Amino acid sequence: MDLSDEPTTAEMDPWLVVDLGGEDHLFGDATWHPNTGGLSWVLSTEIIELDVKAGRARTASGRVYRLGREIGLVELDEEAVLAMHLLTGEPTVGLGEYMRALSWVSACKMARHLSLEPPRRDDPAAVQEFLNTHVDLYQAKLAQRLSKHH
Repeated sequence: MDLSDEPTTAEMDPWLVVDLGGEDHLFGDATWHPNTGGLSWVLSTEIIELDVKAGRARTASGRVYRLGREIGLVELDEEAVLAMHLLTGEPTVGLGEYMRALSWVSACKMARHLSLEPPRRDDPAAVQEFLNTHVDLYQAKLAQRLSKHH
């Protein structure tokens, strides 16, 4: 079966290809993903097949992505850059900064699911308060979103 005819199991828009240890992976905004519920930055397993014209990719996990707009690294915003560093395991910061970045990226994803403004990155106390305040509603929304697609 041609990749363009296969049913997709995840959607990514925007996206780009990143090289990790000589293997190409997709990095992008998963508008839908069965493991994350979507609305978050994700890193795929190794790309097995990529058809840019058809807007499809198959990865080593067997997932078939519907791809939206391809972008370059310079187009990534602050959240996307931090998410990419976190997901690729690039040791660019110490543990404290890593944890603050992880919390802020998580708060941004949570805010998208809840249609809220995310807290400012430079206010770790506000980020933690945001996470604590909205975690129950977020988990309920995420469970609802995941159940709709299964």
